[in-house]
Amino acid sequence: MSTVHSDDLSRERKLRELAERKKKLQLERDELDYKIIQIQAEYGALYNNTAPILNLPIEIMCRMFELAHHASFTEGIPENPLIEVTISHVCREWRSVALSFQSLWSNFRYNVDELPKRIPIDRLVAYLERSGSCLLDLHFAFSEYALGEGSQSLFNSMLENTISHVDRWRRFSLFADVDAPMLDFSDRLRQLKAANLEYFTMCPSSSEPGTPGFDGMAPSVFLGGAPKLFYVRLDGTSFRNYSPPFSNVTVLRLEDEIFQPDVWNFWSFALFLEILALPSLSGLSIVGEHFMEPDLPHSSQITMNNLKHLRYGGDHSLVGHFLPFLVAPLLETLIIKGTTLPPIPSPVPKFMRPFSNLHSLELIECTYYDAGFINSLVTLTPHVTHLTIVDDSGGENMLQCVTRPFLENGTRSWPKVKFLTSSRLDDHPILPYIDFARMIGNPKLTICTDTGEWAFDDPESYQSLNAICVLHDELPDKPKIVSWPPGVDVPAEQDFFTIEY
Repeated sequence: MSTVHSDDLSRERKLRELAERKKKLQLERDELDYKIIQIQAEYGALYNNTAPILNLPIEIMCRMFELAHHASFTEGIPENPLIEVTISHVCREWRSVALSFQSLWSNFRYNVDELPKRIPIDRLVAYLERSGSCLLDLHFAFSEYALGEGSQSLFNSMLENTISHVDRWRRFSLFADVDAPMLDFSDRLRQLKAANLEYFTMCPSSSEPGTPGFDGMAPSVFLGGAPKLFYVRLDGTSFRNYSPPFSNVTVLRLEDEIFQPDVWNFWSFALFLEILALPSLSGLSIVGEHFMEPDLPHSSQITMNNLKHLRYGGDHSLVGHFLPFLVAPLLETLIIKGTTLPPIPSPVPKFMRPFSNLHSLELIECTYYDAGFINSLVTLTPHVTHLTIVDDSGGENMLQCVTRPFLENGTRSWPKVKFLTSSRLDDHPILPYIDFARMIGNPKLTICTDTGEWAFDDPESYQSLNAICVLHDELPDKPKIVSWPPGVDVPAEQDFFTIEY
């Protein structure tokens, strides 16, 4: 045997010996790590025996966990790490209490933006088991684009796991992009009975073509009944495939910011009137061009006796066909955004009457407005105390339009306004604010706006404005996240109507 060959064998033997030795050391290290963890746990258990917080009654601990869980939703759907997971990893005692506290696991959220690499079917199964008999709040946000090909089958599997628990659904929310149509899921929901469902949100943004001839409010899911359902949020395509029973619905949100002309069938104006005629409706939010204009000018009264909160936006044809005809004696808040405010019908409807309870009005980025419509809106809303105007149009701004009758003949608009929040996205002169404050005639009027360089460019006018109102010279530096409608238990969220100054 050559010397070189003998040296090679010797080196191979040494490599094997070193590899075996390394493996043994790794095993010893793993054993030591395990022993350290055991000893730390034993020490922690002994040390924690004297910790006052661990001697609290279990009922008090559960109440603490419940309050912490509730607080995590203050600013919308919470992000990772989830509070229930954090609580269950503090110590052995807390974990034992948390895992047996069923309501702590009754709220499952999956958002692809937070966990883009995997679909946590195992986490959902664990929540469903740990929640026991508690009612469930389920929230899913899915994007095939973010997760990649093949992810939809996994996501559908996750949804499938919830079907057997439909009797425990209290809230169900699903958002998906156009890459993830969920039409097959509507078939699974069709014949079900959702005995405890109160909130139903379905916004799958389907890329499937519209159903020919669809133009009605007959339910297409939960045909077995959903007697407690009062809150429904749908988008432009789910209205035809996921419409639940509307008999007890008090809040309806039909919102779709993305217009898909190759997908949608515009619905008739008659269907729009049918929606407005829902007897229990107290909150209505519509975004997008969903309905066709009537063939003939609308002229009849639209009565909504229970409506308290109305939002309308993203449409440039329909608002003039229903707002001047609306009789809503309980209406409290009105928000209009991204909408053309056209000339009002002529003659003005004889039955047009003010919204006597309306105290809050927001006009946001209305790209075109007719002076006659603004005057009619002023007539409809004489008791407004909180007024918000975000103006992005050219030419005469909305404040100038509102104050012109006052300057011409002394006619006062919105005389009860106490708070004005206003912003203009281009030229932002001070004189319309002075005219508005003089028109209101209340030195306690609070005006919140970005004063920019007013104090330097026109100090005399700036002092004059400060003398006749309370001027806050800064606008919020971030969007104000609110829940809508007021008084309904829904998470705060940033949506189409969120104002970004």
